[in-house]
Amino acid sequence: MDSVKYINSILKKEQNIFLLKKSSEPGILDNTLVGLAYLILNRNKDYLLITNKRIVCLVKNRLITNEEYNSFSKIQFNSSSDKIIFENLENKKQNLGLRKFRLSYEEIQKLKQILN
Repeated sequence: MDSVKYINSILKKEQNIFLLKKSSEPGILDNTLVGLAYLILNRNKDYLLITNKRIVCLVKNRLITNEEYNSFSKIQFNSSSDKIIFENLENKKQNLGLRKFRLSYEEIQKLKQILN
């Protein structure tokens, strides 16, 4: 899946509220000479996108979450556990862990400002 095209296709139809794009975290293989070559050739990205309708999470260019939510005002961000908590369209509570994004202080503050 081409992550950039997928994200752009969503953004054409929905309003962007928050977009986080980071380089994927290197794995254990990336610390070797072979891993270095892999890192140079493979530029995986991680995306967290919150629109006016859904939350999308891609890690290493793989779709992890693509959930529509009921109400933006009900989305919560727990900064101590790095989780976003929301209700999907079926009124089921969903937890999305964000530790894989290695959020910086500034990114945490921006999420708190937008979601709380």
